[in-house]
Formats: sequence, structure tokens, C-alpha cells
Amino acid sequence: MRHLKTFIAVCEAGGITKAASTLYVAQPAVSQTIAEIEKYYNVILFDRIGNRLVLTDSGKRLLAKAKETIASFDDFEQLARESETNTDLHIGTSLTIGRLFVPQMAAAISRELPQIRLSVMIQQTSVIEGLLVNGNLDFAFVEGSIHSRHLITQAVFQDRLTAVSSCEFAVPEQITLEELTKYPLLLREPGSASRDLLDATLSVNRLSAAPMIESASNQALISCAMAGNGIAVLPQNLIREWTEQGNLKTITITDCDFDRDYLLAYHKNKRFYSLQEQALSICKEHFIPNEVKYDDY
Repeated sequence: MRHLKTFIAVCEAGGITKAASTLYVAQPAVSQTIAEIEKYYNVILFDRIGNRLVLTDSGKRLLAKAKETIASFDDFEQLARESETNTDLHIGTSLTIGRLFVPQMAAAISRELPQIRLSVMIQQTSVIEGLLVNGNLDFAFVEGSIHSRHLITQAVFQDRLTAVSSCEFAVPEQITLEELTKYPLLLREPGSASRDLLDATLSVNRLSAAPMIESASNQALISCAMAGNGIAVLPQNLIREWTEQGNLKTITITDCDFDRDYLLAYHKNKRFYSLQEQALSICKEHFIPNEVKYDDY
């Protein structure tokens, strides 16, 4: 870059002496730089006619390319410096976390860090994991398990699955896990964090679930439960407003619990810009739950 800038300065100044003054360097240094270019590329840039330097045809072609190269480099430098003040941020969350926390997270980031261009992907945990591994997300918050050895996870919040039904649905307040499987079940689809945890718990106890209604929509399952179609197994924090209002009743499973962590996940090779780190801190603040908080992430 220094050689090209010196070459351009000599052309624009019309001579070595004026270029040296413009560049605030000694005249011999400018002459040496031009000589180095000519020697390295085996090209003649200037004809020395009298006391003047006259660009050769090769010099004219190379001058145009040198200006183009310097302009591209300047664009690179500007973009690199702007990355710290104008940063893209791609966040992922699983579906339940998207419902519970994303509205407040996104609003807080937009309010406190307006220079960030925010993009949020709300999907199944398995999909989010794949996006993290491929570098399409900066970080994510998910329920359930992360399997890739390329990702780092940290617990930020604890929740549990809860069995609920309409208040009129004929089921005791306390049942066993085996008894649960005999009722009409309203469950999330396979591959979702909630369903995977339930299926894993059932499998350990040599049981399985055959849902009457299966959906990727938590809201659809809540509506079906309120209509008396069966028992839904959903995140406790998600259905809290319906249980507190008396629209759904909680059914205690006596011989197991469905505790689980919400996880922060990011690629082990991920390096965060300062603004991204600030956004991550803002996101973590929104996991101050009504019940449980991990004090040290």
C-alpha cells in the first residue's frame, strides 16, 4: 500500500520533490520507492525527459489500477472500523423462549443499542443448533439438549414441563407417569425440546406416548387443553398465566419431574464484537425469572 500511495502521489504532484513534500518524507525515500517498484515488476513507470517525469504507457495503465486498489483498500479499512460501531447481530431461540423472552429482548436491544442491526430466528432447538454450528447465528438461547461438540453451552435459567388440563377434565390432581400415558395427550411435535424431554423420561421408565393431538404450536395445545381434549405437557412458565387465571389446572406427576435448563449456546470459535457482548448481557438480564435464576453464567 505504501508503494502504491507513493506512486500515485508522484503522478499527482508531477514530480519527486513535490510528492515528498505532500507525503512528509525525504526526497530520496520517494525516489527509492519508485525504483523499487520498477525493479520488482521489471517495468518502466516514468521517462525522465529533461527535469520532468513523464508517465509511460505502462505507467498510465498501472496508475489507474493503483488508484482502484487503494480505493478498495480504503473501503476495506472503513468497513472494518465501522464493524465496531455498526454491527449485525443474529440471535436464535427455541420456540418457547421465543414466546416468553424475545419480545422484551428485541425491544431492549433496539432501545439500548440502536446501532445494531438485529435479526432473530425462532425455531426448534435442533434447527437452531445446526445454524450455530454453521456460523449463521452469533448466539442462541434454547431449551433441551445441545449435542454438537463445536458448541459451548451455559445454563441461564431453569424451567420444568407441567401437565395441565381444563378444570372440567376428569383426571385426579396427582397421577403417576404410567397413568399419564393412558389419557389423551396433547403434545409438541418430535424434535421439539419439550417433546424430546418427555419422550426421554418415558423411555427411561419403559413407557411411550401416543398423542391424540400433536402440534408445533404451544398456543394450539393450550387451546385444545382448555377445550377439554386431554392433557397437555408444556413449559411451566409458558402456561403460568392460564393456570393463575384458573383456565387450566395443574396435574402433579408423582414419580418424576421434568426439570430442565434453558441454555445459552454459541460456537466455541466465536469471537464477539464489543456491541455483541453488550447485546448478550442485555439478553441475559431478561432471564431474571419469577422463580429461579443462575447467579453466575
